[in-house]
Order: sequence, then C-alpha cells, then structure tokens
Amino acid sequence: MKRVLLIHNYYQQSGGEDKVVAQEAELLRSRGIEVQIYSVHNDDLKNQGTAGKVKTALSAAWSPSAYKKIKQQLLDMKPDVVHVHNFFPLISPSVYYACNRMGVPVVQTLHNYRLLCPAATFLRDGSVCEKCLHGSLIHSVINGCYRGSKVETLPVVSMIAMNQLLGTWNNKVDRYIALTEFSRNKFVEGGIPAERITVKPNFISTVAHSTVPETGAGKYMLYVGRISAEKGVKNLLKAWSGLANKDCTELLVVGDGPEKEKLEDQYSGGSIHFLGNQPGEKVLELMSEARYLVVPSIWYEGFPMTIVEAYSVGTPVLCSRIGSLQEIVPEGVTGFQFAHDDIGNMASVLRQALDYEEYPRLRETVKERFNALYTEEANFIALSQIYDEVVKEKDNENRFALQYGENYKL
Repeated sequence: MKRVLLIHNYYQQSGGEDKVVAQEAELLRSRGIEVQIYSVHNDDLKNQGTAGKVKTALSAAWSPSAYKKIKQQLLDMKPDVVHVHNFFPLISPSVYYACNRMGVPVVQTLHNYRLLCPAATFLRDGSVCEKCLHGSLIHSVINGCYRGSKVETLPVVSMIAMNQLLGTWNNKVDRYIALTEFSRNKFVEGGIPAERITVKPNFISTVAHSTVPETGAGKYMLYVGRISAEKGVKNLLKAWSGLANKDCTELLVVGDGPEKEKLEDQYSGGSIHFLGNQPGEKVLELMSEARYLVVPSIWYEGFPMTIVEAYSVGTPVLCSRIGSLQEIVPEGVTGFQFAHDDIGNMASVLRQALDYEEYPRLRETVKERFNALYTEEANFIALSQIYDEVVKEKDNENRFALQYGENYKL
C-alpha cells in the first residue's frame, strides 16, 4: 500500500473531525505513504445565492460535479485506497460511486450518525431521539431536525433515503471505521452489515507533548470544547455552582459557541472562569495541570479528541454515563461517570473526584491506557490492517469481475 487519497468536507466551524484528518495524513506520510487530500469547505456556502443553495441542497444526495472531480483525481493519483471522512453536503455519496467505477476500495470513518439521523446527533430538543433509527425519517422533517428547519431537513432526508434505497451504504463502501463499539452497534441497528464495520479509536500525536509537564497539580477542573446545548455545559455550571466546600478548586471553561455569552453572563465569577478559545499548546498545558477534564455531554458523542488529549498528559476524565463516553472512560479506571443529564448526581461525582484518595494511581492508569490504545503506533498498525484488508478484497473482486464479467461482480 503506497498511496492513500483522503476525502473530507470541512465544516464552517473547525472541530475534532478536522484534527483527525490532519493527524492521519501526517501519520501516513511519516511512514512513507503518499497522501493527497481532496477537500471542500462549507465556507463556500456563504457566498451562494438562493439558486446556489437550492442546487447544493439537491446535489447533497448525489453530486454529478463532485463525481467528475473525484474520478479525475483517481485517474491522476491512482490511489490504493480512498479514505472518506466526511462527504456532507458538498461532496455527497457520489464519491463512493466514482471509486467503485474505478475499482478503488473505499474506507469511511463514521465520525457522526449522518447516515441514520438527519441531525447526525440522535438529539432533539435536548434529549436523545432515535425515532428515525427505529421508525420513519419523516419524523425529522416534522420536527425540523436539521438546523431547526423543515425545509432544510427535507434534502438531508432525501439524501439518506435515496441512498438507502440504492443500497449505497451497504454495497459501495468496503469498510467502515466506527470509533467505539457503541457506535458500531448503532450502525448495525441501522442496517449496515456488522462485518463491514471495524472499531478503531482516534489518536493523537505525542511529539508536541514532550515539553508539557504532567502534574495534575492545578487547583481546577477543566472543560474544553464547544459551548452549546448538546455539550451539557449548562448542567456542569449548575452542578458546580451548587457544590459546597470546593477546597479552593476552580472550574475553567475553554471554548466558544452559541451558549457562551449567556452562560458567561449568568455564571462567570467566583470559582468559574471562562477563558474563550485558546491555542492548542495552551490547552494541553491546562489539561496537564488540571485535576480532571469534565465532559458533561447529553448526546451520543463520537470520540471526543479532548479526552484523548487529556489522556496523553495523564489527566483523568469525568463524563456523562451515555453512549460511547462510558466506554471511553471506564468507571474507576481512567475517571468517573455521572448519570446522564442529572445535575444532582453530577455534583456528587464532582465531590467524589475532588476527595479521591488514590488520585496519583488514577493518573498512572490513564497514561497506561493511552500508551496501549491511543498512540500513533497503535493507530498506524490498526489503520494499515484495515487498508491492507480492503485492498486484498478489492483485488479479488476485480479479478473475479474480469474473469466472469461485470454481471458476476461480487
């Protein structure tokens, strides 16, 4: 395996998916593999008029222009594998058909639940919702689950429904990468064959961490991430505000988002401090000295990069007992869990964590788990195995088709 083409549709606000793409590209290049990235950016949507937005909405299900561009990229590069991270909305599932037409195997990382849920989050009105998973996609249209708009939700539903009908998800992707067993099980519930889904977690480069002290000596808890409803920051602030006798410990909130201004006005001051967005190096420094990273999400997180970053500097995590989080943060091993969307229980766990007598051992266990699961080397071995398997499978399929004709293609 010598050449890999990564494909990614960047969102307007950068997030964990973008970090994963950059790190996997660097990981592969550092091992002598040629990597090219075919990318588009949702910033392009800002300059579109009404006609352009309508065209984008219609092409989200299958984009002829993206199909042609990707096909040309395949002809020029001749990759051994195409690895798709995000195709929505500008690239569309047409990427799979271009690859299939050229006989190139496709790997798709499942960063969110877009193939099953128009909102991609299984979250509606602040609560977990699986109506589209176990029922009809019409529920999402009725509730305007995509951007709070019935009109904007309709083309997303059309994209999912059309490709379900065509068998795209089941027949045009050679291997899916789920970030956790929880995520894998959800996609199996949604109809994707279990044998096509491999679990491989995210990772982080440790090169930039060599000068970061790993102490946990800071007298503070830390939240890092988007300040929005699904992240549960409001719950954390309520729980922390009601916590008596914090032993001079503070709560630092790093990040920005639609709820930041309101929550900062309501809770800033005393032992709560909003620091806004911070450079990556500063975030790692804050993590390394924090007693705990707190992840109070109320939705099915994919695989928060903030947890991997915290683990990389030996910092344990407190998280909601929901979805993949309870798998990524095993109770009493690398941190503690509190009941999902339960402010009283969250406050109790925060108190327990502050008083935990075996804290030094907890930090040692965190570092051991990171070294076992989330390093560059562990990830490269897992990713290479996936690539090698799909290349071998596609070679066998292509040889079979050449021998017996397209009608017999596996």
